[in-house]
Amino acid sequence: MAISRRALIAGAGAAATGAVLASASTSHATEPAALARRAARPAALPIASRNSVWTRSGAGPLYWNIYGWAFPHNAPIPEAEWQANIDWLAEDFAPHGYRMACTDGWIEGSSRTTRNGYITTYNDSWQHDWAYWARYLKTRDMSLGVYYNPLWVHRAAVADPTRTVVGRPDVRIADIVTEGDFFAGGIGGDTLYWVDVTKDGAKEFVQGYVKYFKDLGVPYLRIDFLSWYEDGRDANIGTVGLPHGRANYETALRWMHEAAGEDVELSLVMPHLYHHAEAEVRYGDLIRINADADKGGWDRLSGGRQHWQDAWPNWHNPFLGFTGYADRSGRGQLILDGDFLMMNTFANDDERRTCISLMTLAGSPLTISDLHSNIADHGWAYTNPEVLALHHQGLVGKPYFHNATSYAVDPGSRDSERWAGQLPDGTWAVALFNRSDGPATRSLDLSALGIDGTARVRDLWRHQDLGRLSTVRADLPAHGTLLVRVTPDDTSRYQAAFAAWGGGAGFGNTVAGHEAMGYADIDADGASVTFAVGARASGTYRIALRYSSETGGTLTLGAEQPDHTVVTRPRTVDFPATGGGWATMSGTVKLAAGDNLITVVRAPGDTGTIALNHIDVR
Repeated sequence: MAISRRALIAGAGAAATGAVLASASTSHATEPAALARRAARPAALPIASRNSVWTRSGAGPLYWNIYGWAFPHNAPIPEAEWQANIDWLAEDFAPHGYRMACTDGWIEGSSRTTRNGYITTYNDSWQHDWAYWARYLKTRDMSLGVYYNPLWVHRAAVADPTRTVVGRPDVRIADIVTEGDFFAGGIGGDTLYWVDVTKDGAKEFVQGYVKYFKDLGVPYLRIDFLSWYEDGRDANIGTVGLPHGRANYETALRWMHEAAGEDVELSLVMPHLYHHAEAEVRYGDLIRINADADKGGWDRLSGGRQHWQDAWPNWHNPFLGFTGYADRSGRGQLILDGDFLMMNTFANDDERRTCISLMTLAGSPLTISDLHSNIADHGWAYTNPEVLALHHQGLVGKPYFHNATSYAVDPGSRDSERWAGQLPDGTWAVALFNRSDGPATRSLDLSALGIDGTARVRDLWRHQDLGRLSTVRADLPAHGTLLVRVTPDDTSRYQAAFAAWGGGAGFGNTVAGHEAMGYADIDADGASVTFAVGARASGTYRIALRYSSETGGTLTLGAEQPDHTVVTRPRTVDFPATGGGWATMSGTVKLAAGDNLITVVRAPGDTGTIALNHIDVR
């Protein structure tokens, strides 16, 4: 039976702790009044994002994509080449977790459709359809990912009067498009139409497309050219088609989100990400945060345009894109996608280690786009077990924040070359990067992680223990990296500055006396902070929240497993004013064995402005 990423996520909690976890619960102590549940509280925590099982698991998927063949050939991959790479993937990479093969662009040549206008295969030259390849991959314990936008309609389906909308035999496919509204009309492309979401039957068609792939067993849908749909503009090309407008764009995303549910992971590609991904965080799982991989290499990883623009792509390279959207990532928020990886395009092993380290710290998918025919001896970069362990535990890190100003406004507000992230077991991953073309020294004091004194440090690329350190420091070659795992003596403390911020919560460091890099400001309705906390056994744990508040107020606290199972029902926490200093609120929380998502949110009825520094769970 195929092992899907969905199944892996469902079992990720137990694996993350590195030990067999007991399932028996302990007796529940009486909780202090400050954490007593109020009857008016909902059964689940309020959310301001899609909050799918995919994003709640942390990092993105591991998979192989055809881009490394299709881009240099500027053509759809032949079916025989597709199969050869799948067989190679199954042999060399699936055992390490790369259990999906996904198609990519060059799709205009797929004109054969079902009676409802849905394409049946990647390309007309292919002998076998989607169903065949889904079955083929399943026999190898893998799954099929598909690149296609449910808003696309092939002109062959529009021209065929027998093609009707699923569930609506009264609506022809031609009735849900507008003449001249082509996917790439502004640059001479008229093979694909855009769906007009204002037309009767459009919703059934779009949601039926998602369900069509879902019914084929496809767990991952890569939805491209969203910026072109929204306003018909490309920052580099200019006009590429007709604008559909913000409201229609959001409607289309909402329809896909509703149809996908928890069964299909939605990857949003080429979105303008207006208003700092305000719409995408509500309806998508992954967002592309940089320009296309193109020919790969160092220039695409770190070079190119170094400033932000208010159109796709906001930042040109992954280093800047990950840094700029780090406040949008994390458990239950968004997975940041740094696009395809091709180890054969880098100049040396330092660059290869840097690429994988960056993608891992940012929680990005690791997407192999090398081919069986050109990867040479570089496969090691994808299969380092100590690095993959971070990914499998759901690591989503952050760059070092200097202040709370948007990175688009102040490029000095965050440091793209120093990253850290906390794992559910309380340990840390730290990566130092040298983006310059000459040698350089980089360092990070462990006090930035809230660690007093020293901690054990291990180099994950060299598989070497570095001893007890108070500062992680490295003399790096050009384009080099140091990636380490840091294990403090006390692993019960979880820092809010490295947690997932949602609903308007954000970074702060202006209140004197804070520990670590900073804290999370919870100062608006819906603002939330989510911590991934591992528990060795189900039961009741002590929890302490360090905070500061001039006003005092209330917040709502709850705990759920990544699959949405409620462990601690939402309850109100009263936070007395601290007079500008810091205080600790203590109580208990129920946790399940494995990974738990503890969320603190300003829910309806809550009040006040609170800076949350960290939580201790024992």
